[in-house]
Amino acid sequence: MADQKSFYVEGRNKNELLKGLMSDNLGVGTQVFEQQRMGIFIRCTEDIEAVFEKYRVSNDRLSNRILWLNIILGIFTIVGTVIAVIQLCQQS
Repeated sequence: MADQKSFYVEGRNKNELLKGLMSDNLGVGTQVFEQQRMGIFIRCTEDIEAVFEKYRVSNDRLSNRILWLNIILGIFTIVGTVIAVIQLCQQS
């Protein structure tokens, strides 16, 4: 049977857990094997959540920039239209 350290999942990264699965010669379905396997799933899920959070922050920043770009382009379009109408009226 594996020692108590094999049951310890917290604080270990995915590579350490994977090495534990490969090197401890654990039988599939044993408690230690399942704990380490679930530990790998948890670490992968945490990594995915971190990537999604980073993407969300980046997406929010980009959305804010696009909003301000649209506002500026709208203002310039209105100004350009007013100038064109004024010049058209002056030529008549």
